[in-house]
Amino acid sequence: MPTVRRPGFRRTGSVAAVLLLGIALTGAPPHPPAAQAAALPAAIGVLGWDGDQDAPFAYNDGSFHIRAGKNVTVGFGIYNNPATMQWYNAGGYYPALVTQFERDNTTVRITNFADLVTLAGNDYEAVYSRVSVTNHDTVQHTENPAPSAGLLPLNSAPTTVAAGQTVVHDYVIATDRFGNGYSWPADSALSAAGGFDAHYSHMTSYWDARLAGVVTLNLPDPRLVNAIKAGYIYTNIVKDGNNLNVGENNYDRLFDHDLIGILTSLLTQGDLANAHAYLRTLITNEYPDAVYKFSWPWAVYLEKSGDKAFVQANFAQIQNNAHAIAANATGPGGTMRSSNAVDTEGNWTIDDQSALLGLLAYRYIADKLGNTTEATWAGNEYNTLFSAVNTQLQKTISANHLGYLPCAVDLPNTADRCGNTNDANWASFLLFGRWNWDGYLFGAAQTGPMTTLLDATYDYGFAHLAGLPSHTYGGYTGYSTGYNAGYGEAGLASARHRSEGVYDYEFMVNNTQSAPFSWWEGIPSAGATAWTPGGHATAGTGSSPHMWGQANASKVLVDSLIAEKSDGRVVVGRGVPTEWLRTGKTVGAANYPIAGGNRMGATITSSGKDITLTLSGTAPAGGVVFTVPAFTGNIASATAGTVDNANGTVTLPPGSTSTTVTLTTAPTYRQLGGLDLSAYCRSTGDIGGVSLDGTTAADWRCVTPTGAHVSLDVDDACAWQYRFNEAAFSQYTSASDPYSWKCYST
Repeated sequence: MPTVRRPGFRRTGSVAAVLLLGIALTGAPPHPPAAQAAALPAAIGVLGWDGDQDAPFAYNDGSFHIRAGKNVTVGFGIYNNPATMQWYNAGGYYPALVTQFERDNTTVRITNFADLVTLAGNDYEAVYSRVSVTNHDTVQHTENPAPSAGLLPLNSAPTTVAAGQTVVHDYVIATDRFGNGYSWPADSALSAAGGFDAHYSHMTSYWDARLAGVVTLNLPDPRLVNAIKAGYIYTNIVKDGNNLNVGENNYDRLFDHDLIGILTSLLTQGDLANAHAYLRTLITNEYPDAVYKFSWPWAVYLEKSGDKAFVQANFAQIQNNAHAIAANATGPGGTMRSSNAVDTEGNWTIDDQSALLGLLAYRYIADKLGNTTEATWAGNEYNTLFSAVNTQLQKTISANHLGYLPCAVDLPNTADRCGNTNDANWASFLLFGRWNWDGYLFGAAQTGPMTTLLDATYDYGFAHLAGLPSHTYGGYTGYSTGYNAGYGEAGLASARHRSEGVYDYEFMVNNTQSAPFSWWEGIPSAGATAWTPGGHATAGTGSSPHMWGQANASKVLVDSLIAEKSDGRVVVGRGVPTEWLRTGKTVGAANYPIAGGNRMGATITSSGKDITLTLSGTAPAGGVVFTVPAFTGNIASATAGTVDNANGTVTLPPGSTSTTVTLTTAPTYRQLGGLDLSAYCRSTGDIGGVSLDGTTAADWRCVTPTGAHVSLDVDDACAWQYRFNEAAFSQYTSASDPYSWKCYST
């Protein structure tokens, strides 16, 4: 077994396509007893329930591995290793994974999901499975689901499927006891606890109720809407009780800086109901940056909730960690001490930025609690460290004639691991340092090389990748990472890379999923597989799904649309891609948490040069700053608010509900070319290809295996055909000409 060091902002690991279970990893905590002797494939996700102990691992052949003492993999022999198959979330985002493939002129769908079942007062997690076989041939076929032993049948159905008919087989198996030691339920009791449909309805209702408590997005790319919903659900499945664990495979426990990032993302999304329990789990036992950033989730919670009493009750712990920052400022020129923040010892820039953010957050907390002594201390310490970091960085930059921010404050990237080909750690501080964007939200003055070289650093890093497409940062080393979208976070504070986080997230959706809306932490390789549409991870390290990576992706997506500053102002549209502003598209966020336990919404619509913002919910006390990248130097007028054309902002005072901004020049787009709608339809499992069912551009339909004609999303078809151009979208030149569809980009 190769050495795997855990944790870090990335983890060194095998570049093989599998990770073995049940082996104590060097430098990592031992895992529970071996769950299986076999290896984990690159395509792996999870099934499960909120807060379960040992969520089953899910595989794309429709099988799943049960832990919790059973240590068995169950599935269905009907899966025949097809050349092409689809794997997706039922309903777009539910934790019900559907495996779909063709066999003997029939379409087979295997659906698995988990539900909570209470029997004799004991809670169990049970996975419900449905194998549906639709015969689209002209003769009957015998198709036996061939279930594994232990899968209890919930209905009686024949294995013979008549031409044009569908046969459904339902099963159930108990998979978890939420960490309890009571006996597994009797087969008869589990079988009598309701059928597939009833439990599916309960499952979907439960998760929709949970999602109703967090921010809701409306985007031109609906895949991102589904991705953030699925990510929120997976986070709650992967957690054990109230412990926000990183993963189910390999990283099934709390890790300090991971936990801070996951929790802050949840708070940003508006998940405040269980915040007290989550905040009590914060630990600082592994990496210095977790000490430095300890105050950050507390500050976000205080900002969103106004709950001074709870924060005050825990102030001593927050204070101790904040004061440790000063004690650790023993690095070059008074910067932070060396650490293994990127799994190698060094004076890493991420540590300095983490400390700066921690001091800003601590100052905010102390000020809100009326502790002027500590607020003053934090301000002074921040100024001292900020000066030291800028001085040391400038020294390194000047001495080595650098045109970028180095990942270590005392060395050029060529002198440490950040110079390794396709090592994503060149971007480590752009996410994990948090100063550029989250520091801005907490009032940081954006001056010095960390600001002036921000755009140049993105340019430098991307230019030095070898053989990789746009909008990936490399791996450890390799193709990409589960942190890919998160690395775009600092771009929100930049001038030219403000939409980078959105594009990076779309890259992940297009190219590196390891299961539906799941990603490995490290992705050594990715590409075409039997699973269509899109490209997918062909190797993985760490865990999958990796919830810290997902948390970062969710946060940068929300912040790209709407983000609250500590002074009460709300920034709307900061990272909205220009192509999302084309006529007829809507960009919106609702139920977004703002100060004092309030919620607000913001909707952006467009018509040519006119971009309209409409606000809803509680008005933010500090007003709204409306700024999309397309505004910079391009604002002709606004119906309300103060215009700053050079910086591309329209500032609305508190109580404003809308404004329409007229651009000087409307966005223009370049044509990418045509698209193969028939091939796109086949990639989604609609093997009949495409059909033109009328005479207009809106009359294209995909043809299912049964011959049914179903609607298709031409934007999605462009994203499929041009999957390495994340700005790709569709447009026709004439509504009356069905052949005038083309793909475009910025």
